[in-house]
Amino acid sequence: MRRESVPSLVFRAFASTLGMWKALLLALALNAALAFVLVRPAANALHGTLDRNPWAERLTKGADPLFFAHFTRVRPDVLGDVGKLEDIVTGSTPSGTSARASFKSLLPKDGLTGSAVAFGALSAALAALLAGGFAGRFGATSGRSSLAAFGEDCGKFALPSLLLGLLSAGLVLAAWRWIWVETGLLYDAARFRYEWQAVALQLLRLFAFLLVAGFVRVVVQFSRASMGISGSLNVAAVLGRGLGFVFAHPAGTLGLEILFGALGIFPLVLWAIYGRVWNGVDLADYATVLLFQQIVVFARIAVRTAYLGTASAWLARGAETAAPASASAAPAES
Repeated sequence: MRRESVPSLVFRAFASTLGMWKALLLALALNAALAFVLVRPAANALHGTLDRNPWAERLTKGADPLFFAHFTRVRPDVLGDVGKLEDIVTGSTPSGTSARASFKSLLPKDGLTGSAVAFGALSAALAALLAGGFAGRFGATSGRSSLAAFGEDCGKFALPSLLLGLLSAGLVLAAWRWIWVETGLLYDAARFRYEWQAVALQLLRLFAFLLVAGFVRVVVQFSRASMGISGSLNVAAVLGRGLGFVFAHPAGTLGLEILFGALGIFPLVLWAIYGRVWNGVDLADYATVLLFQQIVVFARIAVRTAYLGTASAWLARGAETAAPASASAAPAES
């Protein structure tokens, strides 16, 4: 049997993903429900603060460049400590300094930013559960479009998929802490003679972090694919198979991570360029904005699912090519 190329596997994975449109729509609906629960309290608080009243008119009068600072100071309960988001990225506190900070001290606790941390963890757990269902469907030989079978696979692979997701998140956080943050504390950028030296070091640190994080994500992705193909609930076994496959194909598997990472960002870039903002009045315009937002989210979910489908197809192809080789070697040995 002729071996399929990796691009053909990617194309086939996208076709299989679109064939599971019912499961994709379910994932989209669950994501929208989480987003609504997260944003609704902040939206109500914003309406209560900024809807037409004398205080809001004084606050919003003119093009005040300090409006955001005034709003976060007067109503800290709405958005929370936004500055801590920058601290999480830089790994330092206060922002822009090299002072050490524990991860707990960097976490915002109030307002929308505080809720986003908890909802981010909940969203990651939901994504891990759904990934188990998609892995099971990609590993099945029939009934891939069945929503009932998808639900059964979500339940069957729930625990191992959650453990793999927890492992991925933990290792990425460790890479952020020790590769991105700690290396930034080894030098003071202000002491460099030229600015490009500090920029080059920062880019080098970022590249090292992304390389390690990408490797972790690839291993977990192929481990999930192995779980779906074999039907095994043994996390150590599927993790070993995923790790072995990635070590055997380091360039190709990391290339998949880069490809699907770029494909996942592409809808967001399009939205940033062509996206519209609702004027708060026209309901038809609001429906249009909401529709295109959900299309962007749907595209991102489909890309992530197709990534898992490509990993499954590649693993299955490797198993098919290994079987004839072992069968032909058996008579020679006898």
